[in-house]
Amino acid sequence: MRWLLLLCVMLALPLRAEQVLTMGVFAYRDKPVMEQMYQPLAAYLSEQLPDVTIRLLVLTQAEIEQELARNNLDLVFTNPSHYLLLRSQNALTGVLATKISRERGTATSALGGVIITRNERSDIQHLAHLRGQTVAIPGYRFLGGFQTQALELLEADMTLNDIEVDVAGSHGRVVEAVLDATADAGFVRTGILEGLSPQQQAQLKVINRQALPGFPFAVSTRLYPEWPFLALPNVSPVHIRRIASALMALEHQHPAAQAAGIEGFAPPGDYLPVENLARRLRQPPFDVESQPSLVTLWRFYGPWLLFVCILLLLLSLSLLALGRKHLQVRQSRKDYREQSRKLEEVIWGTGIGVWEWQAGKDTLSCSEQCAYPAGYRRGWSGPVSAERLRAVFYAPDLAVLKERIHALLTDHSEQLELELRMRRRRGGYAWVLVKGRLVTNGAGARVSGTLQDITQRRRQQELIISNEERLRTIVSFLPMGIVLTDHRGRVVHCNSGAEQLLHMRPGHMLNAVYQQRGWRVQRPDGSEMPNTEFASYRAMQENRPVHNVIMELHTDSGVRWLKVSATPLGHANYRLVVAFYDITSERRADLDLRLAASVFSHSREAIMITDKHDKVLDVNQAFTRITGYSSREMIGQPGSMLHSGRHAESFYRDIWQALASHGYWQGEVWSRRKSGEQYAQMLSVSRVQDDCGRSRHYVFMFSDITPLLDQQEKLERIAHYDALTGLPNRLLLADRIQQALAGCRRQGGAVGIVYLDLDGFKAVNDTHGHDAGDELLKTLAARMQQSLRENDTLGRLGGDEFVAVLAGMSGPDDGNDVLARLLQAASEPVALSCATVQVSASLGMAVYPRDGVDADQLMRRADVAMYAAKQAGKNGWQRFGELEQRQLEYELSDV
Repeated sequence: MRWLLLLCVMLALPLRAEQVLTMGVFAYRDKPVMEQMYQPLAAYLSEQLPDVTIRLLVLTQAEIEQELARNNLDLVFTNPSHYLLLRSQNALTGVLATKISRERGTATSALGGVIITRNERSDIQHLAHLRGQTVAIPGYRFLGGFQTQALELLEADMTLNDIEVDVAGSHGRVVEAVLDATADAGFVRTGILEGLSPQQQAQLKVINRQALPGFPFAVSTRLYPEWPFLALPNVSPVHIRRIASALMALEHQHPAAQAAGIEGFAPPGDYLPVENLARRLRQPPFDVESQPSLVTLWRFYGPWLLFVCILLLLLSLSLLALGRKHLQVRQSRKDYREQSRKLEEVIWGTGIGVWEWQAGKDTLSCSEQCAYPAGYRRGWSGPVSAERLRAVFYAPDLAVLKERIHALLTDHSEQLELELRMRRRRGGYAWVLVKGRLVTNGAGARVSGTLQDITQRRRQQELIISNEERLRTIVSFLPMGIVLTDHRGRVVHCNSGAEQLLHMRPGHMLNAVYQQRGWRVQRPDGSEMPNTEFASYRAMQENRPVHNVIMELHTDSGVRWLKVSATPLGHANYRLVVAFYDITSERRADLDLRLAASVFSHSREAIMITDKHDKVLDVNQAFTRITGYSSREMIGQPGSMLHSGRHAESFYRDIWQALASHGYWQGEVWSRRKSGEQYAQMLSVSRVQDDCGRSRHYVFMFSDITPLLDQQEKLERIAHYDALTGLPNRLLLADRIQQALAGCRRQGGAVGIVYLDLDGFKAVNDTHGHDAGDELLKTLAARMQQSLRENDTLGRLGGDEFVAVLAGMSGPDDGNDVLARLLQAASEPVALSCATVQVSASLGMAVYPRDGVDADQLMRRADVAMYAAKQAGKNGWQRFGELEQRQLEYELSDV
């Protein structure tokens, strides 16, 4: 029960949210430059602190003070003089670390001031030459940019009134003012000069240069500690220690140190010199006159104050002694009354009745509280007789009471204690506890004692016994093994679950159960698990709860997975409670899930899972590879967003109808990629049902078959089209003729078959080569194709022979205009890559149904007519129906 309550409390605890700490950095340079320098440091600290994000704010000194006043900053990184001011205005935890600068391969944790002027100013060589000159400073609160130089001027018997101060706002603007000659000299901190370009450094010189061995920067003043890194009191001590450790561990090679241009951080430096400097210059926070102190007052008025204090002390002691004596008298009286009242209230408040039995009189005297359990709120008037006792107490209980009183009188026992039942006034009974002692004096023997109503306590005891029985029953039938051990590790109690899982009985040694039966215990990775890793052993050794230790138990009947938790009790008799959970089925289900997840992730076929409302739940990597949509883009979107638009809505309705009827559908579907490209897929859709037969999910599996269809289309084109001209070949042309004849039979009219042969093609082929001949054929084929009508077909039989199918002719004599266009298209000059050539064509035409009734017959007769046109002089056409009988016989004999 305790563990169930603890589990509920743990589940009710809120998840820890990620904490954000704001770090304010003093902007001694332009803010964009400072953000670029110190953003990597904030990122580095965020990486070192779990569940904490460091947010960077680059601020001026005034902005830092405003944010601190609003409690908006947690960490501060500023110069030492500003640190003194912040320390006087805010509660700080102290300096966590001091910055270490690096220049020319040398690291330093000190800073100073630099006084610069232009190289050409030969009139400024020493500090005294600055009198009356305009000096640019970044600001009055800059330690290295103003205060250190001001102290040097003070040491040289100069004040700020001797120079004209121009506040530039930043170190960069000070350098610009000196270079632009808007200022005669400038104050900057160490390191600024070295960060300038070589050209700028060549234009400047340092005044009052100091020779400090080991210091890497040019300096004009004495040195002071570098910038401190501070924390506010609201930051937890754990975070402060981690931040300090992270700062100390920062190496120069780290990107954060490189970006900030620092070596790292050192332990906090001594900032007393900075405080002395501020006091000397009367800089904030030491710019306000101090109020008279107690020391000053004592110096002038000490004797008089001492005399007055002694008189007041003597007077107070006298008054105190008189008042104390008076209070003691009053308190004595009050205590007596209070004790009497408390005794009465205690007797009344506890509800315990007081009784006394006189042996000689055989009567019982009692207080009114003795009648309360029986329902008499006003008590019994007068002594209680034997008849009243028989009416109030049950006869067996009263007999026991008399027997025990008799034993007191005869054996002189000291104590009487019995639990008896009293009849209630309105039915039922109440339990009372009767206690008494034998008292003897000159008046004779008597028994005095108390009577207390314990009905509620008896009910609670009965309830506890019932609850214990109920809890014992629940524990016995829990679907887990529960074991209680003593301090030697011996099983004191175990439920039926432990007996079934581990064949464990009371009296067994817990840690020896496995070894006695020859069972092997392994870790989840398959290695042997020693006894020292058992949850029970660890809980006893570490004296703390150990939860969820997974072990693989190899028994005689097979392998069983257990999850074990053990909790020390700290009880005088019991040492440990151990719970065994059989997670064999969960482990097997987990393995099945891992296998399914592996198949889902590594399948070459795209897989998309949707809910019953067509909302995408998950997709695999093959889906992303085929469609271009990532899982983040698809999850939550409808699966219909992949529709290509080629299929009607009825097509998709048929798919869903098939899924509702049979639970499965397979076929070819056109879909759309993320790029908008349409592609064909072989799609299989399966419906997933729950145990009640309700549709829960749909699984879509498909593969991209567009390359297969493209290959099939290429093969069909090779089989039906001429490879050179792209016109229908003999096979497709025969099909087109059959279609035209069938249409003519249904709708009437006529169909013309035109056999065309080029005149002079062989000469072009022989003169200019086969490549030129192929180029000529492609050009003429395109021209002749354009000269036909929309429902006509032009095909190539081979070489320079072509056939045109003229469908939808109105009669046998129709088509002269088409024949004329074909002749014109064939006879126009053609510009080849090597020369310009010109050929002609001879055409023969046979018409269905006048000149033949099938395709073969029409082709033969059109061929005969074409030869007749060649005999007639070429570059013309001849209809088969217009041939004379003699010419027809001649042509047929040649054919």
